[in-house]
Amino acid sequence: MRSPLGSTLVATFLAVLLLPLAPLRAPEVARIDGTLNGMPINSQGSTVLMDKPYFSMTLDMNACAGFLLLNGELLYGAAMMPIKFDTPVNHLIRKGDNELRMILAPVNEQGQMGDFAKTMRCSMTLKVRPSGTSLDDNVTVTALSFTAKDPTGIEGNTPEGKLDSKKGFVPAKNGDVKIGKVNKEPFQIGTIVTRTIALPAIGLPEWKFFKSDDITSLSAPDIDGQMDDQTRENLKKEILPIYRKIWSALEARDLKAVLPLYEERNKEIDAAFFKKPGETGQRLAKELQEKASDTTIKLFPITEDNVVVRVSDNNKLVKLTQNNDKALICFTDPVNHVGYYYDLILRKSGNKWIITR
Repeated sequence: MRSPLGSTLVATFLAVLLLPLAPLRAPEVARIDGTLNGMPINSQGSTVLMDKPYFSMTLDMNACAGFLLLNGELLYGAAMMPIKFDTPVNHLIRKGDNELRMILAPVNEQGQMGDFAKTMRCSMTLKVRPSGTSLDDNVTVTALSFTAKDPTGIEGNTPEGKLDSKKGFVPAKNGDVKIGKVNKEPFQIGTIVTRTIALPAIGLPEWKFFKSDDITSLSAPDIDGQMDDQTRENLKKEILPIYRKIWSALEARDLKAVLPLYEERNKEIDAAFFKKPGETGQRLAKELQEKASDTTIKLFPITEDNVVVRVSDNNKLVKLTQNNDKALICFTDPVNHVGYYYDLILRKSGNKWIITR
């Protein structure tokens, strides 16, 4: 997100390989001594949050330019187009404090910086339902919105308070879910809008990246935009060999040596979306092998002048992309003019870089 408010905004999705959700089982309450795919989960709590919860974020916007983040990780880069969609967030959410954040650029109807378009609106709505059920079973947990027609833009938000997750997240004096107030502050020539939500125990493990090493000495917002060239170059030198190793294995059509690099990522995605142990890894191995063996598509080369470092605003995750923000590992189909992209998102632990998403 380098200098997001002073340059053209390009829509960017967080790519995660997901498989169909496991069938819904009878409700049961998880406890502290329980595990999920061998990973410890949190203590006893409400059924809706503990029994295979499926968290998603509904992103709804019009004439909005900026970035929408959950816990410092980019969910979507808005580029003024009207759009509404749901994206899964189990792999990014945690027990305790979670933050919804929007970094918004004031762009008018003509695409000029300075004022928000009169029809500009942007919202993030966190929802939860039992995994395997339909969208109709979603329950809203909290939301964050900004609307340009309102005097301050944030009047449409619900107030801070507590909710009872055992009763459909209704307001309750002694509720177990705490919703923070909406904060708005200036940033460069734009605006940052944030809201926190504190969740009690949930039926998901604590993801390792939350407690991993900081990648830089900088702090949010816009860590990526604050980095100097030397920091970027140092990170590039450390991380690029991992990408080249995977690229070389794909070129040689021999993935045995590199598939173990995805172990943490595969294990956590299995746990996040309640898959059978090994399911995500098996699918990834099959898909990469098929792509590497397909002679009608080409592995896109990695060149030094087409590598960009992207550090998340949580200062815990980093990836390399092409100059156009597309994944560095990709195959191109010159006949059908399509691409197949495979993001690698890494965390740091001591002197080790680990693929975690």
